[in-house]
Amino acid sequence: MRKKKLVIDAKLLEEYKEYYKKFHPTSRNHPLAKPNAKDKTVGYVFVISINEFTNIPNRIQQNNLKQNWSNFIQWWCEKEKINGWNLEYCKISYKWFFPDNRRRDADNFGLANKFICDGLVKAEVIKDDCLGKLWLEYDCHKYVDKENPRVEVTIEELKDFED
Repeated sequence: MRKKKLVIDAKLLEEYKEYYKKFHPTSRNHPLAKPNAKDKTVGYVFVISINEFTNIPNRIQQNNLKQNWSNFIQWWCEKEKINGWNLEYCKISYKWFFPDNRRRDADNFGLANKFICDGLVKAEVIKDDCLGKLWLEYDCHKYVDKENPRVEVTIEELKDFED
């Protein structure tokens, strides 16, 4: 059974920014910057919350953000050499390490799963992200790492949902 833990952190986002600039040399903004950020040259380790997403003024900007994250995940999978796994059934686990101890609603980060799963399908890591194919696991414990905020995503192959 295949299993891989992937980490989204500032170092990875900076690496992706350099890759992105090869194809978009005139772009000043990081493709994963928060839409309302003052400094758009820096990527945001966490996918924006559902509340922030609904505050984006139009559907075109919302779709651009979704596509940017999907493209990032596809690049990441190719970098980690897991593209083409084509898993029929899998478990995807998320663990969030925030830079501070602020209060956050656990359900606000469900949007991350949408963007990440779309990228995993695009990279052919998973065949489908529909119900009955994925076992999603969110670790809702509040982890704080001021030095290295990150998201750990673990993808684990399952034979079926009896595993």
